[in-house]
Amino acid sequence: MKGKLSRSQFLTISLTLFAMFFGAGNFIFPPGLGRESGQNFYIAIMFFCATAVLLPVLGVAAIARAKGLQSLVRRIDPVFAIVFTALLYLTIGPLFAIPRAANMPFDIAIKPFIAEERLQIWLFVYSAAYFALNYYICMNPSKLVDLLGKYLTPILLALILLLFGAGFLFPIGSFVAPSGEYVDHAAAKGFVEGYQTMDALASLAFGIIVINAIKATGVSDEKHLVTSTIKAGMMSGVILMTIYFMLGYLGATSAELFKDTPNINGAELLSRVSDHYFGRVGVVILGSAFFLACLTTTLGLISSASEYFEELTKGKIKYKTWAIAWCVIGFGVANFGLTTIIKGSIPVLVAIYPISIMLIILSLINPWIDSSKLIYRACVYVCVVEGVINGLDILGISAPLVTFIVKKMPFYDSMLGWIVPSTVTFAVAYVLHLIFEKRDDSF
Repeated sequence: MKGKLSRSQFLTISLTLFAMFFGAGNFIFPPGLGRESGQNFYIAIMFFCATAVLLPVLGVAAIARAKGLQSLVRRIDPVFAIVFTALLYLTIGPLFAIPRAANMPFDIAIKPFIAEERLQIWLFVYSAAYFALNYYICMNPSKLVDLLGKYLTPILLALILLLFGAGFLFPIGSFVAPSGEYVDHAAAKGFVEGYQTMDALASLAFGIIVINAIKATGVSDEKHLVTSTIKAGMMSGVILMTIYFMLGYLGATSAELFKDTPNINGAELLSRVSDHYFGRVGVVILGSAFFLACLTTTLGLISSASEYFEELTKGKIKYKTWAIAWCVIGFGVANFGLTTIIKGSIPVLVAIYPISIMLIILSLINPWIDSSKLIYRACVYVCVVEGVINGLDILGISAPLVTFIVKKMPFYDSMLGWIVPSTVTFAVAYVLHLIFEKRDDSF
């Protein structure tokens, strides 16, 4: 039995974990955060990294402890396991993450060259071609995608470093006064903004890939497996935090450039910053790199979602059918535009993230709670109620009496109303577990 990874194996696993989280979508939120947070940038980016870096790393560790996502969610009940996992894959798949990734290259490299009145037509044509290419490659796997993936991350890192270097040495401007919720609630806003990366959700769905990669090196002891995963996660987390800081800094120092465009999204912001420093050639190069990043991201999401739902239907609906469905749905959603997709994802992420965070926490402390169904069910279902009510409230939908009660919870206005109720619920459930379940075990 092998106790730990060699230095080269550790580096390989760390980069594997980093590549899993390093999707093109991660680029568009730190610049927007920097632009809006202004002088409160540093505290905002720190709390952004709590949900965009720390949680995903802990999520992979949680999956390692639970020996897979299905093993973890079945601790609540089988129905919840199916519903939650399906919603998870739909969220990081065809409803939000896939069309969001598909739109990014368009917003960066094509949109700046198209007249406003012709944007929708070009988006339609582009997205149709994009998803046709995705379907073709999913049905005909080749070494081309692996080759692109091998060189993609260094290219993107080099581009970010180049942009940051230009922004640091020749800043467009200085930090401006914060705007919106960043004025008084920079920490809470940054924390919730980290939801948008969807990496904590992805860590639950794809964590087993990293676990198997570590196992393949010969590390089989559970304690060493989790330790190796956390160490590799810390390494990848440092890289992610560095990138987020660079991108956020670019947004914060370029805020003066976007005084007349308050609703600009992160992709457009990066495009304009690139144009400012390197002209239209820089925009095209950045867009091309993003296209390759998005392509490998959406291919992985379409394939994994198709495999899961084929397994869920016990093979009655085949992989090919699911792949077609995800491409068609992704194409339809993509035509709403990147800004609309981002806004539409917020209620869903507000609903599902508290559940995911609670599952991660419970998995990590599982040795101390003995896989107690009482604790798992109580804590998770409280997060379900809090999250769903908060998500519906964002949409302007109220549930009689329940919404009124939930809105009275501390931190609700910052979309963190689930924290206090779930903490109290855990304390009560844990005491009951000690009194009743431990007593039952003694007989």
